[in-house]
Amino acid sequence: MRVPIALFLALAWGLAAAQQSRTVAGLVVNFGIVPAAVALRADGHRDAHPAHPPGGSQHLLITLDEQNSGKRIGDAEVVIEVTDPHGRVEKKPLLHTQSGGFPDYSELFVFVWSGEYSIRVFITPRPGAKPIETQFTVNHTI
Repeated sequence: MRVPIALFLALAWGLAAAQQSRTVAGLVVNFGIVPAAVALRADGHRDAHPAHPPGGSQHLLITLDEQNSGKRIGDAEVVIEVTDPHGRVEKKPLLHTQSGGFPDYSELFVFVWSGEYSIRVFITPRPGAKPIETQFTVNHTI
């Protein structure tokens, strides 16, 4: 089943509304966050994540592009560390997923508190390479 156009536009708008970008070590790192229920309706993500995630689950998504060429990178290893407003830390490797035929990286994290979440992203562009790190901040409201 394909994603209806209205859902696709809602997902795209949601990602754009909650998207941040950083350029580090020649990579453009794009970060997006939407409620898990929204992301799980999209092709390329529905089959990669649990059908019934825990309450408060958010879908964190990373895309990587080469800064100079704009070429999408789909073979890196990406790990996210989320620190919630109470200092609890959860760290997970992201799954290799895709949206619209373009590679991305994603995973579900539970956001149970309102407040500021710190998102650290560790990227290993190829095996044996030195990891690249960047950070984002999310102000989450329940």
